Amino acid sequence: MTGKPLKREGTLLQLTSLKELRMSDCPKAMNGTLKVRQLQRTLYLKSKQCKEVRFYSLYDKIYRKDVLWESWRQVKANKGAAGIDGKSIDAIIASGEEVIINKLQKQLRAKLYKFSSSRLVEIPKSNGGTRPLEITTIADRIVLTAIKIVIEPIFEADFHACSYGYRPKRSAKQASIAIQDDLYQQAWGVIEIDFQSYFTSIPHEKLLKLISKRIADGSMLRIIKETLKTSVFIQGKPIDRKKVGVSQGSPVSPLYSNIYLNVIDQVWHARGYPAKLGATLHRYCDDVILVCRKSAHLALERFTELAKRLSLTINHQKTHITKLTEGFNFIGFNFVKRKSPTSGRNSIYVFPSQRSQQTIRNKLKYLTCRRAPIKPQAFIDQIKPVVLGWVNYFKHTNAREAFVRLQGFINNRFRRYLTYRSKGRGFGWQNHPNSKLYTMGMFYIGSGMIKYPEKVAQDL
Repeated sequence: MTGKPLKREGTLLQLTSLKELRMSDCPKAMNGTLKVRQLQRTLYLKSKQCKEVRFYSLYDKIYRKDVLWESWRQVKANKGAAGIDGKSIDAIIASGEEVIINKLQKQLRAKLYKFSSSRLVEIPKSNGGTRPLEITTIADRIVLTAIKIVIEPIFEADFHACSYGYRPKRSAKQASIAIQDDLYQQAWGVIEIDFQSYFTSIPHEKLLKLISKRIADGSMLRIIKETLKTSVFIQGKPIDRKKVGVSQGSPVSPLYSNIYLNVIDQVWHARGYPAKLGATLHRYCDDVILVCRKSAHLALERFTELAKRLSLTINHQKTHITKLTEGFNFIGFNFVKRKSPTSGRNSIYVFPSQRSQQTIRNKLKYLTCRRAPIKPQAFIDQIKPVVLGWVNYFKHTNAREAFVRLQGFINNRFRRYLTYRSKGRGFGWQNHPNSKLYTMGMFYIGSGMIKYPEKVAQDL
């Protein structure tokens, strides 16, 4: 693959704009969002100003009307499936959104709210196997999101800059740019670290101890503890969670994950390991790499010791030491060092990984079928958000050729659908050339930027 090295782009952080708030279809959530942002900012600044301060009055914040409405807005936007009670988001909207908000506020204020069991589903992994995902009820999701809204700013003030996953105003794009910059600093390779069953290995006692360093509100600690103890329905029977593990799929689980692994982030830098060991740490939730300039084996040994202190196990079968010239994958990106075809100098390139490219193709295969009894515009509409999301994730990288190949794949799927719909034969290249597909409204991503025919652009 050829092309110029990746150009750096600005990473200006922006707060939620009023325009975005107006797009909400929930007026009460919209009206309370700014108040919730102010609450979060106040908690963040207080936590940032004093690393030793503990918060004694937090529980009453989670049943504030504006917090619950904002929680509901976020839950509704995620469009998740129903839990074990069978109540879907659409059903709650139909029965009246204010009904559930008032009910939750009353139960939380009286400290009578009880979490339901979660429903377990197995999600196939792109590299084989499955990942367990726990689906909670909509009501539980609202309460869990409210808890996250209140306590996240407190711990966000403590998180290290080397962490990027599931944090406000931080993204995979920022992580990829920071890693690429780091690789230019005389790095020869990386250590790709994999934890053994990370989410199911977090000890509740140690996690709660970390949380209690910042939170002294007994009622808040009690409900946080209850979020860790919820049971899971497996084969029709509720299975109580042991003293380890957090729910994969819960709105607050990524925050718990960051609170726990922040210990490694802080200790790694407090001991000066980036300079002493020549290994800089980059983390996205439980995905970790160490960029190496010195001995990789010593850096891995020190990291393993820190993980052991947290009762975590390194999966040595999936943990690798990789040279930059061989390339490595991280959160969907492939980083590789090679000579530039124009300057002849060694450069760091960032591409969509082969697994990421195969994943988007598999999703499109699942969503599209040439025998689908739908109109062409419906065919386009159902794949458009999936493709746009994937393109926006990778558009800052050297993804031009990957986008060209994806465009060809999409066009072929659409072309075969049109051919079958018109009862034609063959692959339809003659009757449905690319120019005709774009005229019909198919989006164009070949250049790495989404473009539309003039007529379609006017309709958007």
